[in-house]
Amino acid sequence: MSAYRFLPFNKSDISQLLPSQGANSGESCAIIGDNKLLKSSLLFQAALSIASAGDQVLFICPRPLDHRPHHVVGVPQPSHLALQCIKMVYIENSPDLLQYLCEFHTKDSFPAAIAVDDIQYYISHLSSEDQNTDAALIKLLAILEDTTAFISQKKGEACHRMVSLSKGACPKSFLKRYFRELWYISSGEKESEYFLTDCQVPALRALFHLNDGEEIVFDELFKLPSENDIEAQ
Repeated sequence: MSAYRFLPFNKSDISQLLPSQGANSGESCAIIGDNKLLKSSLLFQAALSIASAGDQVLFICPRPLDHRPHHVVGVPQPSHLALQCIKMVYIENSPDLLQYLCEFHTKDSFPAAIAVDDIQYYISHLSSEDQNTDAALIKLLAILEDTTAFISQKKGEACHRMVSLSKGACPKSFLKRYFRELWYISSGEKESEYFLTDCQVPALRALFHLNDGEEIVFDELFKLPSENDIEAQ
């Protein structure tokens, strides 16, 4: 599962709250929200957690990040070794991204994970006359899936694929086809308070806030009570 890479909770505790997740379900994850810096920060933290083990991660984005990603307290920090294992790849348009992904069939070394930040950017410039934006994004997600499947086969171990995108950029039904985990960022009741919701278990809440040092601090991971739980009380 991908969640434990950016959630500072015990992996077994997360598994108990997400019983539907299988042992190999960490291969694909989408982080969805309207706060660009927050979703980019969680995606980068997931990449950093993988890289902290010495594995290479490709972090693809349209341009250099405008702000330094918020660090998540309680998970691996950006050490020199981990940062060396993250290769930042700046690609500005969809054709170049598709070409880059397709060229992995000609390479000899492969990453442990591919992360694409703000993936809907690559189809946002298309007009309705050029191509349906949903179809364009689905094509991009399919190529990304094929690429990581090819890498997994060549390496003999899973190549993770992770993306961030804005809410409403793609129908949820399509995202479920390509990602096992969908995490939605929403604003909480207080300023600088947010929560993550897992699509497969909508009652799950991971509350977090930004501290004075602009770090992400997760406060609590829990499930909202069901109607049966309330009746039993």
